[in-house]
Order: sequence, then structure tokens, then C-alpha cells
Amino acid sequence: MSSNSDAEVKVISRAKQVLCAVADLRSKEFAGVGVVFYECLDHLPHLQLTNGSVKADPGRFADIDLASALSSLSAIGNPMHDGFHFVHARSWHLTHLSQFISPPIPHNAEQQLQGAGARLMAALLASLQPGIVCVGLVSMGGEVHLFSRGNDVTQTN
Repeated sequence: MSSNSDAEVKVISRAKQVLCAVADLRSKEFAGVGVVFYECLDHLPHLQLTNGSVKADPGRFADIDLASALSSLSAIGNPMHDGFHFVHARSWHLTHLSQFISPPIPHNAEQQLQGAGARLMAALLASLQPGIVCVGLVSMGGEVHLFSRGNDVTQTN
């Protein structure tokens, strides 16, 4: 696999900071969160996960700290807590809320990829798509994972 560009490394570093802040902010109602940090969504199939009674308006978080916004969205009582939220990697704005993602499964995936859990595998696979810089998860218990190009880069500098 090729290495990340300097710009990608900066996004990954900032994404780690945001995810760790979300983990620190989580409440008893925190349901976990998945976040796609992207430059282009052309290769990541996704679909809005709301029933129509609640409008998915990421603009309402424009003046709120990203970690605080993600933490509040992830409360079990919030109708937008499910799915993945999308953050544009240049503007650092939330652009999509509560998205179902359906990344393609590569040939020989069983031999190449390992992971347990649907959200974790979806994050790993989504991180392989062109235009996706990284995909992060924070579990209910505060465990952070960040995938870039199919690798969990949480522990790297």
C-alpha cells in the first residue's frame, strides 16, 4: 500500500484529535459514532437514514465545535444517532448526518481484511475508497478506531 500524503497525514492527525475529544465528551446516553472524513464521495455509496419526521440538517452545527456536535448527535435519544456522519476534510464541516454506507467489498477480502462488527468492517472498507481520507469510530465505551487505506492508524503518529 502507498503511504499517505502530507495533507492526508494532517487530516488523520486532526481526525484522531476530534475522535478522542468525542470519547472524552461521551455521556451515559452515548451510542457510539462513525465518522467519514472525505474529500470526494463519488466512490462511496451512501443513503440517508431518517424516517422523514426529522430533517437531517448539518448546517445547524456550523457554529458548534465538531467534537461537541458529534457527541450530541450520538446520544441514544437523538433520532440522528445511527449510521455515519460525514465531515469534509478541507472545510471540517459536517455535511451529511446519519448515513448508511455501502462500500464495495474487494476481491479476496476474507484473506486480506480482518475485523469484528458491522460498523468496524464498514469503516475499514470505506477507508479503501478513492476520495475517503479516513473513517473513524468511537465505541460506546470510548474505544477509538481510525482507518486509512484499510489500516487502523489509531496508534500511529
